[in-house]
Amino acid sequence: MKKKVMSLIIAAGVLVPSADLVHASLGDDVINTGDNFLGKPYRYGSAFGNTSSFDCSSFTSYVFSRHGITLPRTSIGQASVGTPVSKANLQKGDLVFYDTNYDGVINHAGIYAGNGKMLNAQSSGGVQFTDAFSPYYWGARYVTARRVIKETPKPTVTAASTVTNTNALTHKVKQGETLYGISKKYKTTVANIQKLNGLKSTSLRAGQVLKLKAPVATAKKPAVKKTTPAKTVTAKTYTVKAGDTLWGISKQFKVSVDHLVKLNQLKSTSISVGQKIKL
Repeated sequence: MKKKVMSLIIAAGVLVPSADLVHASLGDDVINTGDNFLGKPYRYGSAFGNTSSFDCSSFTSYVFSRHGITLPRTSIGQASVGTPVSKANLQKGDLVFYDTNYDGVINHAGIYAGNGKMLNAQSSGGVQFTDAFSPYYWGARYVTARRVIKETPKPTVTAASTVTNTNALTHKVKQGETLYGISKKYKTTVANIQKLNGLKSTSLRAGQVLKLKAPVATAKKPAVKKTTPAKTVTAKTYTVKAGDTLWGISKQFKVSVDHLVKLNQLKSTSISVGQKIKL
């Protein structure tokens, strides 16, 4: 399921923002890395770094570590990092989480692979691609998703004077380095490095020399539009009772777990008796 990622996408005269290119490029690389372990057996509690077998969270943490992203070892820990993302806005490389026991506790993690699929290590079949929202299993157990691939969107500039920088800058690739990590080090973008070096993918080799370049355009800050403050609405709350779970509360009030986590600034799905939950 490995696919080449275009460094620049032009369709109907529309230029895709550089932040989306960064995510798409690294998201594809994450999936390609995980793809190398297809068929590896599942073993609960498999140690991080052991590539002969995986459990769900050792698989996700290891794959992302190969791209400079450190994740907690457990699925519930991984669900507390990154940025919440709705199901409708999922992109390749986002983490998806499930409660397979219906007890309000996240216990499974996978990597969204696009087109409704996820790449995960599961007890039946080991590392494999599967339907992330299958009505027969995963769909009913889906809880939330997180984005751990950082994006760096830039404001749109309609008119600006351009200054050309003629000083060339190069970087010699070291063992273990990724294009994403190099782009952050030199404060540029993956797409820019790919374009300068004529790269068709983000794969690198040790000893490779990359041409780098600082941003070539400067512009005045865009005008900030004034917005009318929203009217204050009295928040509705719920007091947690013994035996309650965030999952159960979300179903009772017909909202999502993501909504409750974000509204209450929760770092996990754990709640305590007497706690006030904003709805």
